[in-house]
Amino acid sequence: MSEATTAPRIAVIGAGFLGSALASGAARRGLAVTVIGRSDPYGLGDSASPADVVFVPGCGAERLPEVLRSGVDVVVIAAGGHFPVPSGSEPAADVIGTLSLVIPVCELVRAESPGTAVVLLSSAGAVYALGTEPKRESETAEPTSPYGMSRMVAEQYLAYYGRVHGLRTCALRCSNIYGRLLPRTRGQNVVSAAFWSALTSTPFTLHGGGRQIRDFLHVDDFVGATLDLLAGHQQLPRVVNVGTGVGHSVSDLISAVETATDSVVPTVPGGAAITDRGRLVVDTTLLRSLIGFEPLGLAAGVALMARDVGKR
Repeated sequence: MSEATTAPRIAVIGAGFLGSALASGAARRGLAVTVIGRSDPYGLGDSASPADVVFVPGCGAERLPEVLRSGVDVVVIAAGGHFPVPSGSEPAADVIGTLSLVIPVCELVRAESPGTAVVLLSSAGAVYALGTEPKRESETAEPTSPYGMSRMVAEQYLAYYGRVHGLRTCALRCSNIYGRLLPRTRGQNVVSAAFWSALTSTPFTLHGGGRQIRDFLHVDDFVGATLDLLAGHQQLPRVVNVGTGVGHSVSDLISAVETATDSVVPTVPGGAAITDRGRLVVDTTLLRSLIGFEPLGLAAGVALMARDVGKR
């Protein structure tokens, strides 16, 4: 571990699910946080006062120079590219969208504020291959989708900027994060899809018989772990898994949603693509060596999400 720091000033690029959750969580801790995004879709001003979260409208890294000049310790990239499903039909656009953000961010930090760390929210589920054992950061990435390929290449660019230009960079390989009812048109997040089916009686498409096992992490645990990492260490490892280290099947997830909502999730059989079967759980040994981390279990996390959905 390196020397601890306190109260990092954070800039988050992207105001979507993870970006807005991270910004709101930072504000609740009293941290100075700025969000750069096309829009404010989740109403950051509703969850934290304007004094806590500064929202800067902009696309990509175009507004980053002025934010860096105001003083930033960490830039978190929570945007770029497509969602996993759409990336399959537009692989070139996905990688261009990802790298056209990651590379300019690193170049701007290098020129304007070389002491600022750059952290990428990557994807464990997209980067690792399926396997029987929990995936360690040292394992070779074997993406099975254009989305995963883009994340892998983005991670390599961060490593390049660290190795050649001395930037402090880190990729957080996040497991399946849930905790907010996301739009059904988004094409990802199996937990939100199960909730929508429970709430609307719309059939849930059960790929691979629901036997595939994944690592489900509540968004509050993701936010807590990320902020603890940013606050506690000046030099993070190049890659850190962020997950629970525990696997549950999609069928287990459906049962948890049914219990939490006191509803039935109707299902219809779907296909069994390579990404819809097998086991993918992350090893959290490195994460737990860096911070104290005890995430919610699946049942408790789904119950918390159900309570939050009920407040809508």
